[in-house]
Amino acid sequence: MSDYSYSKEFHQDNVTFCEFDLETIRKMFTRIFQSYNPKVKDEAFDSFCEDFYALAKEMPVSNERMWRMIITDMLFNYDDRGCLESGAADNGIKRKQFAIIAKVILGILRAKN
Repeated sequence: MSDYSYSKEFHQDNVTFCEFDLETIRKMFTRIFQSYNPKVKDEAFDSFCEDFYALAKEMPVSNERMWRMIITDMLFNYDDRGCLESGAADNGIKRKQFAIIAKVILGILRAKN
């Protein structure tokens, strides 16, 4: 165990995104929110897509775990502001829902080799 370093784990499981634009992000989230709960309210949908697009374009993070945390945090932030509908009251359930959505997002945006 003396060789173990938690920080080394953050350098594993890197993800490379495919090429995308804001319209691609909107289409992706439209499909995701048709299939999964919670959903971003219509009046906040464009803002959500623009926020995610800005994050995905500007963040130099390639680690999949970090991206799952970023996406989950973004969903919690929108939930705290009352911009989600059909959300669960329990944070444990929300965390599971948001983790599923984050995994789906990364699966869609991952560059195909």
